[in-house]
Amino acid sequence: MSSMVKSLGLVVVIALVVAGCAGLKKKSDEEMIRETVQKVKLALESKNLDMLMETFAEDFSHDEAGDKAKAREMLQMGIDMGYADDGECNIENIQIKIDKAKGEASVYPLDLSGAPGSVSVELIMGKREAVIGGKKQTAWLITTLNADGV
Repeated sequence: MSSMVKSLGLVVVIALVVAGCAGLKKKSDEEMIRETVQKVKLALESKNLDMLMETFAEDFSHDEAGDKAKAREMLQMGIDMGYADDGECNIENIQIKIDKAKGEASVYPLDLSGAPGSVSVELIMGKREAVIGGKKQTAWLITTLNADGV
């Protein structure tokens, strides 16, 4: 009986190890991109600029907005002026295109709407090391963006 208990114990240990390893499965690039896009949506709709800026890469750049710090200033100004009031971010129709050779992804369209009107935005993202929730990890972050008609 004792060898049967040992065998059963071994089976349980193996099952736990296998289940634990399955739970540690690395997220796909698309899953990580979707997590970032969901965070963008939540941040925009709640006007949480700190959360939104966590989705921007440190090397973010844009012809009009400059770098990450300047983009933050411009976004804060927009929030202060009421442009984000009653804002919505629709991500239902996004298409994700990953260019592994360039190490970037395109996410389009994020349909933004609010009192001043609506616009569709394309996010260009890159895979970066970032501190998220106090832990250093790899994430897809916004490196630039393009707005239709702007």
